[in-house]
Amino acid sequence: MKVLSRFQRILTGMEITAKSVKLVRVLREKRGWKLLSCISVPFPEETLKLSYKNQNVNDPQAFTRVIREVVRRAQIKGDRIGLSIPSEVVKVGIQDYAELPRSREDTERMIAWWSRKSLPFPVEGSRISYHLLGESSRGEKRLLVAIGYREVIREYEMDLREVKIHPEVIRPSCLNQFNFYQEKIPSSGVIGFLGLLENFFSLFVFDEGNLVFYHGVRRGFSDIHFFQDVEMTMELFHNENSDKGLEKLFFVTQAGFGRDLKKGLESLGDMEVVELDTADLINANEIQRIGEGGLNLARYGSAIGAAQSLVEG
Repeated sequence: MKVLSRFQRILTGMEITAKSVKLVRVLREKRGWKLLSCISVPFPEETLKLSYKNQNVNDPQAFTRVIREVVRRAQIKGDRIGLSIPSEVVKVGIQDYAELPRSREDTERMIAWWSRKSLPFPVEGSRISYHLLGESSRGEKRLLVAIGYREVIREYEMDLREVKIHPEVIRPSCLNQFNFYQEKIPSSGVIGFLGLLENFFSLFVFDEGNLVFYHGVRRGFSDIHFFQDVEMTMELFHNENSDKGLEKLFFVTQAGFGRDLKKGLESLGDMEVVELDTADLINANEIQRIGEGGLNLARYGSAIGAAQSLVEG
């Protein structure tokens, strides 16, 4: 019989997408992360209508019914969770500032002021989080900033609390997906990471371990313009960083089509293209494989990243 140490804590992560809810429970062991369970339940069509500034939950009854089913199957009660919300409803970008105020509140006010013209919602109602990346080549303070509309985020929070689920850390799916895989990104060279979600992709580029570029696009693999938009995003990187050439591109996909995606990405440049293997990052050996084809671990990347966000430091 296995008994958890009193220092071990089972962490719960949830990802909400336009199509489904995914929930995972993970455990941090001495040898790394272990996946204890994973569940995915689809939403009925039109349950969510993703928007930066308007109500997202189009059918509250259907939304609550699916969340209750996830909670029932996971056998959790009153849990605090890490939550991934759709990347389509949060603005993420890199911002440089000559100086930063001393307090976090003043920094958020400064970010809001400089961002006011680019936001699709009133800046007064924004909810801002940021992470200090370091300094730019010009000596400016570089921040990775995420801005959402407070009422949209609050809608997700309140609807989850109806079923006694309490989001403790809330981030867009693209950031939680990257955070889960980041330890596999080399700290030398000019390296890209492309994360594909259901209907969104993001490109991160690092130069000697420092994040120098981020861009996210609301486009899924099944869209006819997908590779065109990826190519345009890579051109945007080169336009902003003309002295840097992408040497290697790592990618992960929660939408499947890994082989086709790799082939398409290889056609966009001379860089080496590598698909990351989720099984290298988390042990899922004890989970029974249900259905034909086994368990697609990469599908749960953003949910696992959400669970990991609950670990401080």
